[in-house]
Amino acid sequence: MFEFSELPAKEPKKREYEESEELKFLAEKIISEQKIDVMPAQVGYMIVSPNISKTVPSKTIKTPPELKHFSGFDYLVEVSLDLWTALDEAERYILIHHELLHILPIMNEKTGDYDFKIRKPDFVAFKSILDKYGTDWKQKIKLSLSSIHNLTPAQEDSIRI
Repeated sequence: MFEFSELPAKEPKKREYEESEELKFLAEKIISEQKIDVMPAQVGYMIVSPNISKTVPSKTIKTPPELKHFSGFDYLVEVSLDLWTALDEAERYILIHHELLHILPIMNEKTGDYDFKIRKPDFVAFKSILDKYGTDWKQKIKLSLSSIHNLTPAQEDSIRI
């Protein structure tokens, strides 16, 4: 008879989160150069070590109310350290540009308050990325992740950017 207690305990993956001035500086440069409107949102920039996951190189999240209360941030942009160190400056720029496009503050005209939303990657909002950089940049990121983590083709197909 099989006993669950015989299964080896799977250790949870330990991740460390660190605010990144380097990401913040790059994001501010991109916001200025590309004229991306994120105001009045407060955005935090985090490096996740060793990674967010093997198939998630970066992500933008809207902070839940509790995190907003303690951090003051409306959004967090997170990037995996293992990928970040593998990318060149141009690839980093495109990745952060892409993440910033997910930020969508919408003013409630009745109350004057802002509702902070996450923009889904649609053609209209992300057309500027396609026009400027083409689609090759996504493949470069996928190949970098695949190489770093020795992913199978099926795992590589599950990479979300």
